Amino acid sequence: MTEMVVAPADTLFALDLWHGADHAAASAALGFALPDAGQGVAVAGGTVLRVGPRRWWLNGAGFADLTPGDQGVVTPVGGGWTRVTLNGAGWRDLIMQSGLIDAESAQFGSGSVAVTPLHHARCAVFVRANDICEVFVPNSYSGHILSHWDHLGWTRVTGANPS
Repeated sequence: MTEMVVAPADTLFALDLWHGADHAAASAALGFALPDAGQGVAVAGGTVLRVGPRRWWLNGAGFADLTPGDQGVVTPVGGGWTRVTLNGAGWRDLIMQSGLIDAESAQFGSGSVAVTPLHHARCAVFVRANDICEVFVPNSYSGHILSHWDHLGWTRVTGANPS
């Protein structure tokens, strides 16, 4: 069965490091290593996704009171995003039909992150496992994207935040 679990991304926070900030110092202040470009890692409290040159998304309730010291800032951003968890072997095909991404590449395995346009909207894709990924869709485009995915035969399930 292939399904889409749709939930608010209310536990999503942006970590922005200041220009010239020391990643090692920020990691020490946070208590975990920051992943490299195109990667996401599980840490205590959730997952950390690299979504930009000096930007990471902290995905989980355990990050609400986190601070990177004087290296940057943590800001709640989940109110602007919808979290869609795609379960099933066909999620890679669905993503490729939705945008310009090679989701079948061997380099796009578990732990990979891609920020890419899907249906003309900038989305973030996090590969949790071979048959599960999370797609963060801007709220303003979620109706359009989800209706297209409904049309392609995916079963929509409204769920709770999985973090």
